[in-house]
Amino acid sequence: MLPNLIGITDPQNYALYLKEKCEHILNLFKQHKFQHPKEQIFASEPIHYRMRAEFAVFFVNKDNKPYFEYTMFYKENGEKKRLFLNEYTVGAQPISELMKPLRDEILKDAKLYHKLFEIDFLVNLNQECVIIFHFHKKISDPEFKLALETLLSALLRLNFKIKGIVAHAKKEQVIVGDPFVIEKLTLNDGKEILLKQVEGTFSQPNAKTCINMLNFAISCAQDQKEHDLLELYCGSGTFTTALAPYFRQVLATEICRIPTQTALYNLDLNHISNTKLVRLSAVEVSEALNKVREFTRLKLANINLDDYNFKTLLIDPPRSGLNDEQALAFTAKFDRIIYISCGMDSLVSDLDYLTQSHTIAKVAFFDQFPYTQHLESGVLLVKKSN
Repeated sequence: MLPNLIGITDPQNYALYLKEKCEHILNLFKQHKFQHPKEQIFASEPIHYRMRAEFAVFFVNKDNKPYFEYTMFYKENGEKKRLFLNEYTVGAQPISELMKPLRDEILKDAKLYHKLFEIDFLVNLNQECVIIFHFHKKISDPEFKLALETLLSALLRLNFKIKGIVAHAKKEQVIVGDPFVIEKLTLNDGKEILLKQVEGTFSQPNAKTCINMLNFAISCAQDQKEHDLLELYCGSGTFTTALAPYFRQVLATEICRIPTQTALYNLDLNHISNTKLVRLSAVEVSEALNKVREFTRLKLANINLDDYNFKTLLIDPPRSGLNDEQALAFTAKFDRIIYISCGMDSLVSDLDYLTQSHTIAKVAFFDQFPYTQHLESGVLLVKKSN
């Protein structure tokens, strides 16, 4: 595989990187003797594609004045090394354009740079941005919040669309403005979905590639209006919001509190009325559907599983995949499986099990992380007829 590029882009050779990744996973499919239709390949923008960025802050001596470098780390021969970045073409344009003026403004006030050790960015396609600071000090002083407010005003005067600034320290948080952006994604069906994306929680890092992933999932949900969808680990509801109109009812599950709250907000924001969300793990969902246990959380959410006719399961597991025979057996019970994967080897391992009972009806690859060895995949599995 081509080596990862850290913090930089190589637009002239981007197609080569993507081609090699796709060839690698297709060779894995061939080695495992998977029968599948022609794959779809969705490229990323070669530059300015990443909507989130995290930088360490490394202070250096420059003309005997306080100064810091935006820093990332990489390993070379097992040794951790620093990489100073004066620009970041990986990041969406607001990130690249903010780096220097933000540093200039921070260095005007010791309250903002003293014991600062990390700066993060969260942006949307409308170029709105949240800036996040991390400190090794107390930040509850009212003068510190005033310094953040002054910084926000200065950046707004420079015509940056700053939605808010958030400062974190041990057991402390100071917020000026909003700690989130609202992303708007336009899909192939003409619908626009709105997604609240909160700093400090997961959101899709490559928004335009995310649109392609949602369009693929929608293509897997055609002619399902009479049936219901079960989605495991829905996060903040990105796929839920896009797919809900294509099913009679949707039950989505998540176990983490803040993503659950954000998902509920996003369902309301998009006027989705056929979807309920409950905090259950995949194992608990299996136990509930098999009537092994009753869950108060289902009762409190006014959810009666007997009201559902689940035909489709949407799963987006971690990079390690399902990686458990009980989870695989539960997945294989569904007529249709929309499997979104972020791990090539784990996907192939899971497909070894699932293709015993299902055929691969669709397959697609999405370059969510250009210039790395990671590749997102989408697979529609349909149960074999007896």
